[in-house]
Amino acid sequence: MKYLPMLAVRGDESVLDSDKHIFEPKMDGTRCVAEIGEDIKLFNRRQKNITKRYPEIVDDLKNFDKVILDGEIICYNNGMPDFYRLQQREHVESELIIEMRAKLMPATYVVFDILEWNGKEMIKKPLMERKEVLEEIWINGKHLESIFYTENGSELWKNVKKLELEGVMAKEKDSHYYPGERRKEWIKIKNIKSIDVVIVGYTSIKREISSLGMGLYDENGDLLYIGKVGTGFDEKTMELIKNKLKEVEKPTVKNYENAPNNMRWVLPEIVAEIEYLEKTGRNEVRSPSFKRLRDDKEARECPISQLK
Repeated sequence: MKYLPMLAVRGDESVLDSDKHIFEPKMDGTRCVAEIGEDIKLFNRRQKNITKRYPEIVDDLKNFDKVILDGEIICYNNGMPDFYRLQQREHVESELIIEMRAKLMPATYVVFDILEWNGKEMIKKPLMERKEVLEEIWINGKHLESIFYTENGSELWKNVKKLELEGVMAKEKDSHYYPGERRKEWIKIKNIKSIDVVIVGYTSIKREISSLGMGLYDENGDLLYIGKVGTGFDEKTMELIKNKLKEVEKPTVKNYENAPNNMRWVLPEIVAEIEYLEKTGRNEVRSPSFKRLRDDKEARECPISQLK
């Protein structure tokens, strides 16, 4: 993988009226850098080669000359991004199943940036210049899209909320591309409160896994318990999580006394995104709901500073 993807900081609605930014809908999918040359390679945020999982996207990308693109892989369901459908494409290695699911639930690569073109690096050029080049060389495909963008952030935000999409990306018009860095030049404004947490344990009451214990790292590097989540996952997701958990005898969080006595501890390796209403006085989350696994993220990338 030649370029790690540039990352955004979290922000709020105050940036939506800025005239220094353009605004894009935040896509609910898997970040993907596509390297197109003699071969085509797709890499997720963790640098894993995911090319063979998306043959329909690879076929469309064959129409491009030598170029490196950045974007998001999504699966549509009735015209709307559906991350749960995408997860059924993410965790498959069998070529037969990949072929079947590519037909039943095809994926789309939504491209929003160009990093290299015909061997020439583009990352030090302003964003709007990169956008112009991308539009100039763009080739339509059944499984390819170029991201919509606008200068009217407030209007896009209204539509995002109406359609219950994930959020809005605000990007400075003259921003360069900083591979692997989280930069203030790009801001993500989420439609709901959500954070990425580390799964630290689970409980078993009415089913094999009734709830998942959650943790976040503080500024000292200690993993702190922030509550448990017992809603939002289906049986397939629960089965997937169960197969990934590695139990340990001792608590993996510093403040283990805040957790239920029946919590069974696991190695803090799995990351999940959850939605929640608010945080409590003990820095725990109220009314959490499981959204998705984050295979593209490391546990140490889950700081308690996310919790608002």
